[in-house]
Amino acid sequence: MIKKDIESIIKKVLEEEKIPTEALLVETSEHADYTTNIALRLGKFGKYHTPIEIANFLVRSLPKSPLISQVKVAPPGFINFTINQKETIKLLPQILNDIERYGYSEINKGKKARVEFVSANPTGPLHLGNARGGPLGDSLAFVLEASGYEVIREYYNNNIGSQVDIFGNSLIGLIKEELGLGKVESNEKTYQGIFIEELASKLIKEMNLSQQASLEEEKVKARGVEILFEEIIATCRQMGIEFDEIYHESEVQKELTLKVIEELKKKGLTKEKEGALWFAPNDEFLADKEAVLERSDRGRPTYFADDIAYHKIKFENKPDLVVNVLGSNHHGHVPRLLAAIKALGEDVNKYKVILYQYVRLKKGEKIVKMSKRAGNFITADEVLEEVGKDAFRFFLLMHAPNTHMDFDLDLAKETSADNPVYYVQYAHARMNSILKKAPEGLPGANLNLLSSPQEGALTKKILQFPEVIEEISTSFAVHQLPFYAIKLAELFHSFYETHKVISEDPEMTQARLTLVQATKITLANCLKLMGVSAPERM
Repeated sequence: MIKKDIESIIKKVLEEEKIPTEALLVETSEHADYTTNIALRLGKFGKYHTPIEIANFLVRSLPKSPLISQVKVAPPGFINFTINQKETIKLLPQILNDIERYGYSEINKGKKARVEFVSANPTGPLHLGNARGGPLGDSLAFVLEASGYEVIREYYNNNIGSQVDIFGNSLIGLIKEELGLGKVESNEKTYQGIFIEELASKLIKEMNLSQQASLEEEKVKARGVEILFEEIIATCRQMGIEFDEIYHESEVQKELTLKVIEELKKKGLTKEKEGALWFAPNDEFLADKEAVLERSDRGRPTYFADDIAYHKIKFENKPDLVVNVLGSNHHGHVPRLLAAIKALGEDVNKYKVILYQYVRLKKGEKIVKMSKRAGNFITADEVLEEVGKDAFRFFLLMHAPNTHMDFDLDLAKETSADNPVYYVQYAHARMNSILKKAPEGLPGANLNLLSSPQEGALTKKILQFPEVIEEISTSFAVHQLPFYAIKLAELFHSFYETHKVISEDPEMTQARLTLVQATKITLANCLKLMGVSAPERM
């Protein structure tokens, strides 16, 4: 990769001057092809006391490289690199050889990762807010696989607990009303909405419930929660998501939770207080804030105790990376999980949490707050039905997880360049159309003919793709993917509008067709990592 080549050139100078290289960071730049702020990070060096002085010294010391056409220092001490276009175009043929694996690497070959995502509220349909974690987690899993990891996608179904109890009681109340067994008073805790009414009717039919038959309430409640879980998984499939492993809290609690609590007791990490059993490791993660493991009422395990047991399962096969993609409302839960993982004897550095903010649905200038089916939130199904899987995933990936976002429903449905997913997919379809018209029997490409600024900019962007994947595999910033795709499409459209690809000049035609083919491969692979289709025509 070009970025690594530049890093190697700078490292050589730093090592010769006995300067530590850990602070070296090379990035893409708006002002050049690549930049580094190493001079700013060094502070002072020898007789050089300002970043500008250090940067100028480093530039003077850089060995000559055919890859670099220009190096400039910019205030307050950046070193900007412009890449030699003639060198970059030589790399295009390797893309045509890699095709489906272009951009992929084996930097994490032999490593294992687990990524848990979605894991939605079990007492209702999957709503737009929780659904944001779907494309985030799934695309991250794709990127990790592209960097060499063996990845397990997992889902955790919290099918027990107080909220499930309240939901079950609400469901039984509706069923009794529908069967004429009495009217149940509702309150602020009672679940409402068409979805739970539909579920009550479905259960009556499925389980042959009637006034005459005895109502086995616990079985009915359990089946109701199970149906909602099935619907959530079906919605995930509509998003293009398939899970490798699914865990149910009820099973985790039954098989493992008490054993884990005993393990923590033996380690001296618990204490009894107010009739309950508390997790009390007193370490830097909890900062003396303790958490209940078993409630005072009959010693029932808490959600947190079950979660510790679930995380023991996550680490049992010694993965190199464990990622949880969670809603921002789990912020306070993260320190407890870190403390628990440490208490289990696992390496907390292998555990990463991505917290995402919730999503508002925007239609025109208005924010849509209510769902026809769910009542007080927008279901993912409703939005998927309106815009389709591709726009759904692309739009949810376009924002950093820690930022709030408005999902623009009207824009996602537009068939114009204003709609970013349409703009990108149209670029791919246009490339395919050009390649289908390509004349046969042309000579091998003379890529030195690709000398225009548009051809150079497009080539350089294509060659950044492997760097984008590698960077996301460590930063988990999957929102870089849609922005890369948009920029690549923009540069392609600029190239196409400036130059005639298929012309009377066979050599130039072949060279430009090579560039189009390389761009098409790159864009298709980028879309694949997002779980978005790359249409051949539109």
